[in-house]
Amino acid sequence: MRIARCVGLILVALAAPMLSATASLAAPARAALVVGNAAYPDSDMVLATPASDAKAVADALRKRGFAVEAGENLNREAMQAAVDRFLRSIEPGSVALVYFGGYGIQVGRKNYLIPVDGRIWTEADVLRDGVSVDALLDGMAKRNADARVIVLDASRRNPFERRFRSFSMGLAATPAAPGTLSLFSAATGSVANDGGGQGGFGTEVARQIGTGDASAEQAFGAVRDAVARDSRNQQLPALVSGLETPFSFDPAAQPKAVAKAPPPKPPVEEPKRPAEDPKPPKVVAAPPPVEPPPVVKAPEPPPAPPVDKAEVPPRKEEPSGTSVSQVVKDFDSASLVNTRKSFEDFLGKHATGPLADRARKELRRLDDEKPVAADPVKPPLKAQYSAVELQRKTELDGRIANDPRDEGAYYERGQFYAQRGEVKLAIADFDQSIRLNPSNPEAYNNRCWMRAIDNDLPRALDDCGEALKLRPNFVDALDSRGLVHLKQGSMRLAIADYDAALRVDPSHSSALYGRGVARMRLGESAQGRKDLAGALKLNPTIDKDFELVGIR
Repeated sequence: MRIARCVGLILVALAAPMLSATASLAAPARAALVVGNAAYPDSDMVLATPASDAKAVADALRKRGFAVEAGENLNREAMQAAVDRFLRSIEPGSVALVYFGGYGIQVGRKNYLIPVDGRIWTEADVLRDGVSVDALLDGMAKRNADARVIVLDASRRNPFERRFRSFSMGLAATPAAPGTLSLFSAATGSVANDGGGQGGFGTEVARQIGTGDASAEQAFGAVRDAVARDSRNQQLPALVSGLETPFSFDPAAQPKAVAKAPPPKPPVEEPKRPAEDPKPPKVVAAPPPVEPPPVVKAPEPPPAPPVDKAEVPPRKEEPSGTSVSQVVKDFDSASLVNTRKSFEDFLGKHATGPLADRARKELRRLDDEKPVAADPVKPPLKAQYSAVELQRKTELDGRIANDPRDEGAYYERGQFYAQRGEVKLAIADFDQSIRLNPSNPEAYNNRCWMRAIDNDLPRALDDCGEALKLRPNFVDALDSRGLVHLKQGSMRLAIADYDAALRVDPSHSSALYGRGVARMRLGESAQGRKDLAGALKLNPTIDKDFELVGIR
């Protein structure tokens, strides 16, 4: 018995490498590039999840037989070197995968991944410093990879957008090219909110890669559905597939999955969302289910519409039976309409209390503002926009029409107007964004900047102050307030704000140039010229940018 058992163990030991070799021959070679960029100098804080998510994804891929080229907080040179090593490692007929966590920007409907040292002020800067996603896919195709996979956790509201260049929110759609599989953390043209701590998209990607023997399309479909469910439909990842040969992340399941794959079915097109392109690429739905689970329905009911005065007669005093929630709903409805009549109707029903005081304050504000600012959705002439710009604006208008409480849509449309110099319309949309979310420092800062351009300097100063209360040492808000002081003629106060911004980011070209202007106006010529020269070295067009806001 003992001899037989030993012989059996020897046979098992000899068979194991043979089985391993058979599995290795059956599964194609696998190569991956995994990058997590979290510490951007242009951002006022380190991103919470990219570094840890990238490590988890890299570990899961290694366990599944991928040769992984991994990096964290890579500058432009290091990112390009990592890309080159990854592309050289791809074998013909292999699976090649790229995972990137950090900031991404689209320019000209193309996506670019931003290294930590990217200095982004213009579209040309994105093309110079960013890593092209199209170039990555082309490189994988030239190395004859059978499956080319792109996973991007880069749809974030980034720190470069306050500069109001022609960047678009979120990432551009990718075509379902043959042999490609793409998964983005948010839908086309939208951004995902980064919550604190771990979790979310990257964590789910690592989990699905590391478990089960489903196809890659099914695994990514599970990622999409889980993120949508956990975020209550506030974050909807985009999945696009043109794979011709299915594969599984489990190497042992690979031959079986290919041999027993059913005939390809036409891709299922997801319901259109207003934030996405009107002609999105066909999107693969994980079978089953085709649609997201029903639990992802948003819990908050829509606001009650304004109550017609004919239904509820005006009254001077609040009846004792009126509920607080009804008063709040009526005030929200008045704020969303944002006209004199809407607030007067509210006061006709609720003449006393804190919200009545706020309604009277809103009436005074409307009296002070010009008519264009009271109509945040009035469109300019279509002739002012290109076809792509008009498409983007139509998407944002649709989102707001479908959900008047969509704070993000107002913010994005405010950015759209601001990038095109439509100051009044931008301010009006930032007004709405702030009413719906008074805790967003970016919205206050952007309204501060636009009011400074509009020479509404006292209110611009208030907005910058609010942004800095919400986020102390917010570099862009310090820079914006410096501009306000500069336009007011308060040179010492401007220098103090620019100094504070430069202590946080010594390479902030706008703060450096603004300080140079203030020093020149104070007669401190040597220091002023040094600041101006340093700013122009960082950003050769910074003087033109200041001319656009009225500073020469």
